Amino acid sequence: MTGFCRKEESGFTLVEILVAVFILMIGLVAVMQWFPLGTAGVESGRRQSTGVFLAEQKIEQIKAWALSVCTGPASVPPCAVAQGFGTVTAGGSCFTAAGGPCNNDNYSTIPGYPEYQRTVTITDDLTSGNPPGTAPWTRKVVRVQVQYRRVTAQSVLTSGQQVDFTTLIAQH
Repeated sequence: MTGFCRKEESGFTLVEILVAVFILMIGLVAVMQWFPLGTAGVESGRRQSTGVFLAEQKIEQIKAWALSVCTGPASVPPCAVAQGFGTVTAGGSCFTAAGGPCNNDNYSTIPGYPEYQRTVTITDDLTSGNPPGTAPWTRKVVRVQVQYRRVTAQSVLTSGQQVDFTTLIAQH
């Protein structure tokens, strides 16, 4: 029997492959543990962006109502209710009219956004130069708060998150 020359073989041994797979698995497990936290962060950002959109939408509706020239009842909407800057006040038709933009929206009342609610507060701007108790106020502070349910890392909805927008509207 003649022996043949053994060439030096290159490659990985089974032990080396098992150690490499073990190290990769530790890394993958670590990444997978952070995945739910990352998705919860994305969902939280989406909900906050939606809250900002809903607050801006409400403010734009109030501004449009304040700029309207509808002054009284008419047979054809949108002038069925008095609108305009003077009605954007507590007890004004902006708050009392059905569908008025100053009305608060509770959970499940905003179409397409059942997990959000909006609260509107309008006050006279005390820095507009009018003495207290005199009218007409020429500027009003409009504050819209949007509350929404927060998503935790376990995808559980909890209450307590809020977006708060304030703007100033003026009569010229």
